[in-house]
Amino acid sequence: MLFLKKMKSDILGKIIDFIFEMKKTTFFLIIIFILGFGLRLIAAINLGVAADEMHFALEPINFISAGRMVTWGQSSGLWHAYTDFVYQTFGVGQLSSRFAALIFGSLSIFLIYLLSREFFEEKISLLSAFLLAIDPFHIKSTIAEMDVMVMFFVLISMILFVKAVKTNKIKYYVTSGLFIGLALYTKVYPILFVPSLLLYFIYHNRKMKRKTFSKMNIQKIFLFLLFVFVFSIPTLTHNYLLYKD
Repeated sequence: MLFLKKMKSDILGKIIDFIFEMKKTTFFLIIIFILGFGLRLIAAINLGVAADEMHFALEPINFISAGRMVTWGQSSGLWHAYTDFVYQTFGVGQLSSRFAALIFGSLSIFLIYLLSREFFEEKISLLSAFLLAIDPFHIKSTIAEMDVMVMFFVLISMILFVKAVKTNKIKYYVTSGLFIGLALYTKVYPILFVPSLLLYFIYHNRKMKRKTFSKMNIQKIFLFLLFVFVFSIPTLTHNYLLYKD
């Protein structure tokens, strides 16, 4: 009993020390995340069923076991595979059908902070995170649809691409292409973000007076686009087969 009491006291002491030693920014960011997650959880439980959810919530059932890679309506399948995994873990229901939007929407609060930090000071970045946490439209999007999950991957890709351009490191170009590819495999419209990233690449290189189309830069952009293309193969194949039919 004494050992257990001492262990509990040590754990509690470590938690208290961690809280008081935490940076103010980290503390505020955690509070903002908890607020955002709480609001999205309330929405996921209480929001009425939207029209699109009527079929989107049903499509993921047995998606993985059926061996499918895409669905006829979206030409993509990552959200469906993820939601099917949630169904198998927690059962089919309203909350589990909205689990992707709940988790990825809440985590996007951290991402909008990190993206803002690439351009603005800490206070503005925290404000950006707070505004997303309480944004009514984003909260109302906590339903059985792909868009919140899509934008989660797009935000990660943007952060990595900005880092790639600033640091000139190949690993960031590759991982940025990977995440825009994951977004593309969740829903097809993220391909429209690629031109804006390439324009930022040209703008930043000209601003820093670097050669935009040097051999090294072309190789980096090629690797970025290669990963985007790889994840677009299921979509392109599916649409080609539909066209043939």
